[in-house]
Amino acid sequence: MLIRDATAEDINQILEIEAYCYENPWPREAFEEEIENNELGVGVVAEDDGIIVGFFTGLAVAGELQLHNIAVHPDYRGQGIARALMETVDQHCADLNCNRVLLEVRKDNEIANRLYLSLGYEEASDRKNYHGSSAEANLYTKSLRPQ
Repeated sequence: MLIRDATAEDINQILEIEAYCYENPWPREAFEEEIENNELGVGVVAEDDGIIVGFFTGLAVAGELQLHNIAVHPDYRGQGIARALMETVDQHCADLNCNRVLLEVRKDNEIANRLYLSLGYEEASDRKNYHGSSAEANLYTKSLRPQ
């Protein structure tokens, strides 16, 4: 398994994973913005034999890294890929001079909630009507020491 920065060439495979994982997947333009066009954007992929099997994207703003999208292809879940991706976040924060990470996850995504807690994230608040649905979400933060 290779964890590396995402490139424009990865976007098609990222979009496939996004469509498998989310009811309302992000459009191509959103990924292009975070991966290609925005110097504050972050995109990281997990690659297995040339196939993108997971990713995260985010944006570094005012000293914090806001993770916008995290997904692992359903055929590759349960193999530690999400953990491997998330374990790179601290280094990306250091590279971007960020000292805090923010992310949101649906309350009913028990596996992801347990993962974030195990990695030192703390629940900061709840979100109602998550992404315009009746779902609720947890907002997690993780503070990092300035590098």
